[in-house]
Amino acid sequence: MNVVAVLGSPQKKGNSSSIATAFTRKAQSLGAKVSTHYLNEMRYRGCQGCMACKEKLEHCVLKDDLTQVLDAVHEADVVVMASPIYYHGVSGQFKTYFDRTYSFLKPNFFSRPDPCRLSEGKKGLVVFSQGREENAHRNVVKQYDYFLEKYGFEERRFIRAVRLPGSSSSAERKRCEEEASVLARQWCAQ
Repeated sequence: MNVVAVLGSPQKKGNSSSIATAFTRKAQSLGAKVSTHYLNEMRYRGCQGCMACKEKLEHCVLKDDLTQVLDAVHEADVVVMASPIYYHGVSGQFKTYFDRTYSFLKPNFFSRPDPCRLSEGKKGLVVFSQGREENAHRNVVKQYDYFLEKYGFEERRFIRAVRLPGSSSSAERKRCEEEASVLARQWCAQ
């Protein structure tokens, strides 16, 4: 089992990162190969809108630190992505990464029965943490669920940690970490 984690928080021990790490730690203890990518420590550029990934290549034309992350997602069985919700959306680091996943889609993807270049059968977990109550920012979940569906993720799960200010050790964070660990047992047990 190959697990790739893409962490979009600028805080390595922040809420979203800690919850995602609970998943990867459990997966690794079950024998999964785990690679973790901290976006805030990487040098990369956003999508250039050049359309090379649709017209000339089957991957993003840019070569930077994100190239290895996009390649790792292609090879993964399970992809864990995490971001705090800042200013009504994902972190800038995560948004810039996710824009580059546009290269996963084939030309004319809206009208194709096979819109994505990723292999079928992947599982995806997205962790969002936010300071606001549960009914806030539901649109962010819908947006990313739409993309994961287009990318052909067989199973898609979201863990939303709500009412968590900054880095927290609250009961809510512990609950979400346990939920992530349980999901890792379900997906990664061999």
